[in-house]
Amino acid sequence: MNCYTVLELVGEDSFGCVHRGRNKHTSQVVALKFIKKRGLSQAELKELKKEINIMTGLKHHNIVQLYDSFETQSEVVIVTEIVKEQLFHILEQNKSLPETLVQNIACQLVSALYYLHSNHIIHCDLKLQNILLGKGGVVKLCDFG
Repeated sequence: MNCYTVLELVGEDSFGCVHRGRNKHTSQVVALKFIKKRGLSQAELKELKKEINIMTGLKHHNIVQLYDSFETQSEVVIVTEIVKEQLFHILEQNKSLPETLVQNIACQLVSALYYLHSNHIIHCDLKLQNILLGKGGVVKLCDFG
């Protein structure tokens, strides 16, 4: 954690929490996902490390970019680009979206999934919470479960 400053809580789920953070050396704003080791089996920790290894090699504009990962005594920390919000929350607030936006989102998701499948990777946890929308309506796929 010597390289990052935690700024604010962004969200929580059953595995841990996500904070907005800042790289102390570059001042880049990042997402810091803290996953508690306590309660995770060795198999679950192994799967988490496998997910991190997969994300390390991914370079696509519709997939959340992994910058760094490390472990503390009690947590695994995943450092990624920060993205504005989950598609789930947008739909929860608006109840529906214009057809042109839905088409745009679908095209970007197909691009991300094509890239993954071309690299023999299957996203095992595709759901609204793992589809993020960033600046300019750019779709970002995250959490490879």
